[in-house]
Amino acid sequence: KPHTVPCKVTGRCGSVLVRLIPAPRGTGIVSAPVPKKLLMMAGIDECYTSARGCTATLGNFAKATFDAISKTYSYLTPDLWKETVFTKSPYQEFTDHLVKTHTRVSVQRTQAPAVATT
Repeated sequence: KPHTVPCKVTGRCGSVLVRLIPAPRGTGIVSAPVPKKLLMMAGIDECYTSARGCTATLGNFAKATFDAISKTYSYLTPDLWKETVFTKSPYQEFTDHLVKTHTRVSVQRTQAPAVATT
């Protein structure tokens, strides 16, 4: 279970901009009371926060924090990557055939008739 956010994420609502920053283990949640409660409910144990705008508007402050938390769920981590299936190149696919020594078939060319120019 991850203890912090996967990367720096930003949430906005109105003039309020909330930024969640990953923190090392043992730091706890360094935040104002409103985002701290939301982060605790989201199951994040360690996180730094930064806020700009009119944070006294608690509705916008809480909604911006929720927006930032919801953006962490859309982050694609390497354990969620799809397995890549590579196709063989023609050289790899037909190696056995290409290794064999082949004899050249000689083709005799016939001379084209001379074209008369007048």
